[in-house]
Amino acid sequence: MTVKFIQVNAYMGKYLDELVDFLKSEDPDFISMQEVTTNDFNLCSNKDISLFEYFSDKLKMHGEFNGDLKLAGHPDSVFGNAVFSRFPVIHRKVVVLKSFRPLTLAELSGDSGEFREQIDRHLLDAQISINGKLMHVLCWHGAWTAPPHDTDETSRQADIVYDYMRTINEPFILGGDLNAIIGSKTVNLMSTIANNVMLNSKVSMTTNPKVHKIAPRGYLIDFIFTSQDIKLIDLTVPEITVSDHLPVIAWLEIG
Repeated sequence: MTVKFIQVNAYMGKYLDELVDFLKSEDPDFISMQEVTTNDFNLCSNKDISLFEYFSDKLKMHGEFNGDLKLAGHPDSVFGNAVFSRFPVIHRKVVVLKSFRPLTLAELSGDSGEFREQIDRHLLDAQISINGKLMHVLCWHGAWTAPPHDTDETSRQADIVYDYMRTINEPFILGGDLNAIIGSKTVNLMSTIANNVMLNSKVSMTTNPKVHKIAPRGYLIDFIFTSQDIKLIDLTVPEITVSDHLPVIAWLEIG
């Protein structure tokens, strides 16, 4: 069975219409998405919506969302990860990687880096039923360092993800904005238990060279990992502006 998987950071809805149109045109089977927000966290003009509910409605997909980071003074405004699926989601698991207090918008977007590694983080595991068979679609937003580099905190969170991934006995696909690069401890660790489809690709960056705050520099920090029984057929990273990251599109063969 061949499926299309898209990894994309939603950038808090900054390019909401463009991202919806792109995802509709691609018509994927699965999406892993980070920086999925509600209300006052949103960078789109509508501050009264849940991006997860908006995407679910527009794309007509099943899904799961977990918002753990909260906006100070606005308890209904959250920031987190989502998984979307053409197939029913029968169970979900949230693995907590980091818990912290609510942040202000200034703290979240500030350039000082004071709160980069303190932001709430988790791994979201949506368990999917495909023709009666179970598989896992996971979404991970790695601890933020700039430029991307190994720290005690990034390694600690990667160890938690690694330990959880070792418990999965069914086929899985993990998509993530890992805020880590090839050769890092985080990526190397995950590559010991999963196929890193980015490893031998010709992709050199997944940060958007036109709008990401680090431009014109660029880094490959968005990844797709699969269980050993899933094979990569093709991979593309179109240079389009639907986020401050570029979307990663993989066609995968599930046995």
